Amino acid sequence: MIASPALYRSGDLPVDAVLIIPPPSPSDTNPPLGPAIIDQVATRAGINTVTIDLNAINIARHKNMLMRRATNALGDHGKDRRLVAHAARSTFEATGLADAEPMYLPDGADAIAGMHFALDTLDAYVGRAINTSTFWTEWLEAELYSRFSGEPPVLGVSLMGPAQVFAALVVFKLTKQRWPTTLTVLGGSHATLLSREIAKDPRYRSDIDFVLPGHTEDEFVDMLARLREIGDVPAPGRSKPPFEYLPRFSREQLLLYDPSKITLPLQFTRGCAYARCTFCTYPVVEPILTPFDVDGATAAITKLVEQYGIRRFSIKDSLFTGPMMDALADSLLANAAQIEWSMTTKVTTSLAHRASKLGQAGLKTVELGVESIHRHTQALFDKRADRAIIENVILALAEANITVIVNLIFGAPGETIQDAQRQLDWFIALRSQAPSRIDCSLNLLEIVRGSPLEISPPAGTQLQGIAPWAYSYQWNAPPWRREFAQNLQAVQLLEVGD
Repeated sequence: MIASPALYRSGDLPVDAVLIIPPPSPSDTNPPLGPAIIDQVATRAGINTVTIDLNAINIARHKNMLMRRATNALGDHGKDRRLVAHAARSTFEATGLADAEPMYLPDGADAIAGMHFALDTLDAYVGRAINTSTFWTEWLEAELYSRFSGEPPVLGVSLMGPAQVFAALVVFKLTKQRWPTTLTVLGGSHATLLSREIAKDPRYRSDIDFVLPGHTEDEFVDMLARLREIGDVPAPGRSKPPFEYLPRFSREQLLLYDPSKITLPLQFTRGCAYARCTFCTYPVVEPILTPFDVDGATAAITKLVEQYGIRRFSIKDSLFTGPMMDALADSLLANAAQIEWSMTTKVTTSLAHRASKLGQAGLKTVELGVESIHRHTQALFDKRADRAIIENVILALAEANITVIVNLIFGAPGETIQDAQRQLDWFIALRSQAPSRIDCSLNLLEIVRGSPLEISPPAGTQLQGIAPWAYSYQWNAPPWRREFAQNLQAVQLLEVGD
């Protein structure tokens, strides 16, 4: 179901800020968490924010065009991969960047999805998109600007990855034309990762008035309150601990999601308890590990069930540890919560022993960071696990009717195509033992900003450069990766279900 545009006119509550979720984002199952946390913090302060989920609106345009891929996964990996990919591709085609010269394009990468272009190139194509009658001007008029009778004080954009950059820049530039008095604010994890570059080079900030990196919901709401009271903007402060567990969603946004698949996102800790994976940027984006409050988590889940009648939840913590699993499972069982949930964790021997209790407590999907079965690549990633233990954990979870998303990375420095094929064959054989409960996320290694592999590349690895808005470097990757990526895609699109 697609929500009808809601017109926010002067008779309604005053709109203090419009929050934009730009396309494409790789999920059709749960609305993004960041804007929902801002909305809750704002509501508690008597501030009115309105979220326009352009990503969900864009995906809804393409529904019923493709046969849905069956899966038992819950949360992000319960998405319709074919639909989400098709919607993203349509967005990329509308940029016009297919005929542009890429900059530092990694081998096998999609130039538009990774935003591997120079700033001047993007500026030219964004200008072209808003200065003629194009998909962008017509679509944003219908889905954004026509919803409001006046100019809101603030428009914020949540930027979570490079694929969203073009749409975000179009929104910023067009907003300065349509709503010239509106202040524009950039936030999100990708803005956080690029915060130093954005601060140094004013070309990033064209049409952007403020950049708020990190978890800055309190600063953003303080800004809105100050604007409402005296028409001025305060200097950024610090977020107030503990952070908000309870997101808030509008009825209009939730109606954009399939009621049989929708999950509500939650995050109970920030930072990563492991924080050693050499390919990862989590220690940069969320450098401080916060404690887990199981009573607060249970209360948030209970409140969301009461508010929205939804009993499926996707826990976004970077690494849900064993003690956190035990505490949450015990609390859910004690409260007879009757919910379903997903989480992300790493391989540990004890996880197999916890599987039965976790399944009884409603755990339906585990995203398991295996990364590699090869000793040399495990050493490179600083994430080691015995292959027999990996298999035992995955099969124990599957036996407990928990769907396992096995994360695997291919094409690391020094890997051969034979290594990659052995790892893929290993996964296919393992999945055959529980085909309805074992799924995958298969990726080529990216060397990304802020990761230990960027800071200290392994011997023989040459980082050749990175485009301004990109996440990943061009490097001297193994030459077989481009063709092998097609094998990974074929396996990921296989049906998984009862």
